[in-house]
Amino acid sequence: MFTLKLLFKKPKEQCPRCLGKGTVDWNDIERLHKKLVWLPGKCAYCNGNGKVHEETLSIVPADISYLSANLSKIERWKILSGDKNARKRVKAYEEALAKMIDKIARQYYVDGLDLETIVDIHFASLKNDKVSPKERQDFLEYAKKVVEFHKNKFS
Repeated sequence: MFTLKLLFKKPKEQCPRCLGKGTVDWNDIERLHKKLVWLPGKCAYCNGNGKVHEETLSIVPADISYLSANLSKIERWKILSGDKNARKRVKAYEEALAKMIDKIARQYYVDGLDLETIVDIHFASLKNDKVSPKERQDFLEYAKKVVEFHKNKFS
């Protein structure tokens, strides 16, 4: 029944992620504690229209990290309709992301590794020989943000 509402009924509730703007900004990211997870852009929760179905609010938390603008329509649909397998993917993604963030911070503050070495270890662990300079630079910038964000945690 709920999936039919997603298809045919117009959403009426204000999106709790973007507060009805249709885009997530730095204030939303800070409010939802997603500083190392999201960037400003189109809101994936409401798909940029600022409104969501009432049922969605009870099924899907607004702050799940996995629900992003680059997901396929089918995967977004599965998440919003409460599909069990999609929920497993959400949980696995969020656990992997938290583990990666913690690993970067520990490698820097506990192990004393420099950021370049951390980036090298990250891509080596992925067994990815064909990393573009932009991809490497983007991850280096991300690692810098992780280190800055966690500077008080390890002092």
